[in-house]
Amino acid sequence: MRQITLRQVPENIDILIRVMSKKQNKSINKTIIALLEKALGLRDNSNKKRDLSKLAGTWDKSQSEEFIKNTAMFDKIDREIWE
Repeated sequence: MRQITLRQVPENIDILIRVMSKKQNKSINKTIIALLEKALGLRDNSNKKRDLSKLAGTWDKSQSEEFIKNTAMFDKIDREIWE
């Protein structure tokens, strides 16, 4: 395998890579390779979801209550239309 030397890495990128590698319990080298694979479309994303599941449960109680209040009118049945 070949080696690449990367110079002048911005401090914010360096910090994020180090934090990511520590969280994933991987070496910095493996973390950077995984990031490159993902960026280049080489990583298998077979479990990639194409729905809104990552947004589920993100509202707090007050936001949920506000949504229910603001959409309550859609639960009413217009009797004239359905007769």
